[in-house]
Amino acid sequence: IVSMGQMGDGAQLERAFAGATVHDLFNLLSVAILFPLEVISHYLYHLTNAMLPDSVGDGEKWEGPIKKIVSPFAGRVLKSNKDVIKDIATGKVESCDAYYPVLCLDGIEDYKHCASKCDKDAGEEVGVDCGRVGLITCDKNTGCPAFFQNGANLHDDSISGGVCLVLSLFLLIVCLMGLVNVLQRGLAGMSTRIIYKATNVNGLIGIVIGAAITILVQSSSITTSVLTPFVGIGVIQLEQMFPLTLGANIGTTITGLLAAMVSDNVDALQVALCHLFFNIS
Repeated sequence: IVSMGQMGDGAQLERAFAGATVHDLFNLLSVAILFPLEVISHYLYHLTNAMLPDSVGDGEKWEGPIKKIVSPFAGRVLKSNKDVIKDIATGKVESCDAYYPVLCLDGIEDYKHCASKCDKDAGEEVGVDCGRVGLITCDKNTGCPAFFQNGANLHDDSISGGVCLVLSLFLLIVCLMGLVNVLQRGLAGMSTRIIYKATNVNGLIGIVIGAAITILVQSSSITTSVLTPFVGIGVIQLEQMFPLTLGANIGTTITGLLAAMVSDNVDALQVALCHLFFNIS
């Protein structure tokens, strides 16, 4: 999708698409090779299991810097109810219908009246002591989002999610086209040649750079999405995209490790370690 932002120039589109394909094919080939090895030998399971402590302490919930910046704005538009998929996966409920219709006490749309959970041990009941939310929920800090509606059914929330998906894709395409345009204007001439030479580094250094950038932004998708237009306009060599991609894949594992370290679940830490060693492999 990022490379499509350079459709205005055939040569740039070709380079950008090649840069994006480096990331895609690397991940696909890694899964094709390592997944059968894990199924046969369980090497990731045994390796990470040997590294696990007996227990890990509970800590505060960790959030990356990008999420801290974006979440307050996104939460005012749409906030998903993560309890729905968790309860369905664990068998607490059979379908999403158990969460509908949405119910807010006294018709007041805020977190306290809509999304606060009932204390079953205290005998609290839905509709009397607490509300009920579906796929869209409310936030303690920002309140109920714009697409939240008291009395909504599953169909209403599904339509709201579809509308947000279309809007987000539209904004993504507009932002990508704007990014490409800014890069083309700002990195023309001498600056392009300087950056081109500066990024022509050893592959190991490229891996370190890719990992460092991803650790800072806590998302390999952000790293590769920024690098792809650079490849398209010729600022970064296509050959340098591979080590940078390797570094981005390793750097993104730090996000899972940081999240697991503040969790009281040993299994979460093992999953994060598996993610790390899979990408290193």
